[in-house]
Amino acid sequence: MRKLLAIVLVVVLLFAGALYALTLIDLGRFAPQIEAAAGQATGRVLKIEGPLHIGFSLVPTVVAEDVSFSNAAWGTKPQMLTAEKLALQVALLPLLSSDLDVRSVTIEGADIFLETDRKGRGNWVFGDAAPAPRPEAESGAGMSLARVPELNVSDFHLAYRDGETGQVSEAAFEQVTLAAKGGGFHAVIEGEVNGSPVSFASDIEGDTEKAALKGATLTVAGTSVGGDLALDMTGKPKLSGALTSEAFDVTPFLKGGGSDNGGAVFSKEPLPLERLTALDADLSFALGELRYGNVVLTELKLPVTIDSGKLSAPLTAKYRGTPVELALKADGAKGSLGIDASAANFDLGKLLADLDLSTMLNARADFGAQLNGQGKSLHAIAASLGGQTNLVIGRGTINSRAFAIVSDDLVNVLIPSGESGDTAKLVCAISRFDFTRGVGKASALALETDSLITTGSGTVDLGGERIDLLFKPKPKKASLVSLAFPVRLSGPLTAPTAGLDRTGVVTGVATAVGGAALTGGIGALLPLMSTGTDSVASGGDCGAAAAAAKESSGIAGTVGGAAEGAARSIGDTLENIGKGIFGN
Repeated sequence: MRKLLAIVLVVVLLFAGALYALTLIDLGRFAPQIEAAAGQATGRVLKIEGPLHIGFSLVPTVVAEDVSFSNAAWGTKPQMLTAEKLALQVALLPLLSSDLDVRSVTIEGADIFLETDRKGRGNWVFGDAAPAPRPEAESGAGMSLARVPELNVSDFHLAYRDGETGQVSEAAFEQVTLAAKGGGFHAVIEGEVNGSPVSFASDIEGDTEKAALKGATLTVAGTSVGGDLALDMTGKPKLSGALTSEAFDVTPFLKGGGSDNGGAVFSKEPLPLERLTALDADLSFALGELRYGNVVLTELKLPVTIDSGKLSAPLTAKYRGTPVELALKADGAKGSLGIDASAANFDLGKLLADLDLSTMLNARADFGAQLNGQGKSLHAIAASLGGQTNLVIGRGTINSRAFAIVSDDLVNVLIPSGESGDTAKLVCAISRFDFTRGVGKASALALETDSLITTGSGTVDLGGERIDLLFKPKPKKASLVSLAFPVRLSGPLTAPTAGLDRTGVVTGVATAVGGAALTGGIGALLPLMSTGTDSVASGGDCGAAAAAAKESSGIAGTVGGAAEGAARSIGDTLENIGKGIFGN
């Protein structure tokens, strides 16, 4: 027995000595041949400027230091890859039959720069030949994950430049590991992407034809989402799965991270709508809370389907307890985008405050929109937009300072100061815009306060990013008739100006006051509005504003019976006062 143990010990020592002896072999003399072979295969320059040797291990490990690989000739940087250390662990026995079996890959201090040219060709495509067509799917053709080597990457920097837009995205990873687990792997990623901390962990199962992430968790900037995903590559790629999160904050990605549009509202940067044709999807997202700044949506559910390039994403959520619906549709082949949104009796004042836009409104509102456009950018889609938007704002208060920012004249035709100082009692506001080829016409526009009923007309040109609206005040009180001058709001959407339009004074003032009701209700003016018991539009406070908007826009409709007579009587009285003052 002792002899047997002695023999085993001798064999072990000889084997260990042989492995150690391998580490003493200088492979540097083979570096030129390796570099030349890489050049012939890729047309690029591979440089191994550091030591090239075999590391001490039961499975031989080829180690190269100070490695660089040149970029494509059209690239914007000279190097596509640099690394302080590359190590490949290779099984010995398969080498005897000329089969390369890489068991693990270790990379330290790597810097990889990926980019595309203006035609979308990547710098990872070598030579001029087109990529080989993918072979027809065969039963069991997927390569087992057991053939994938383990991966251990540290101090890794990755950058990607879009050749069409010039935008660069960057990621820096402290750790990227892929460790064998069962018949698959366990993956871990720790680092940051575009400055935001990112961590990912998941079990990976299946093969290269059908792979699945089980128990995946992704944490970005301190908020997490988790679930299961599956990718089927046997035909057209299809992604499916379900993701959930108790709370997710998108503020780090959307605030201050937008591109500079040179003062424009709608960006001309290309949208990747054509990428919808690349894969199909059947996903569901369920978030307990979605936060953007101070805006918080709760009970969010978002099923997403992509089928033959067509996207459907009907979102439902609640804002401060009020249901909100937003359905997004897109067609990647046609480059079209459509939105259908609605909310009833939501707190508009709180929303404006949460968005840091204004704290000068206290009122609830109904909203509805059906819009669609087509183009390769947000600007092109806006310029082609068709559809309609409806808005009803109910009783509340509004502060004149919100409009004084634009013009004091605009203040006087909307909420003149007087008995209530800077704050007016808001009775109702109505807005309907009909869009054709990016131009929205005000088919119904009226605002009623305790002092005035003001109607409006004009257009909003989204393609030209300009506004041209004319407001006509109709005082309820004779003491305010001096304010009955039209005011025009016009100019760029980002900085419109307002001033008196002295081409003519308002005649027929207050032609619809005293609670006049439009036959058919708000629905006759604003067809997208809900008239359910929970909606602002069903409250009955917008009769006068609706009648005034109807008359101003010429939309068909009648003012009913006794209310019409009362409105006409008051209107005639104020019109006569106006004629006496202005001489008309």
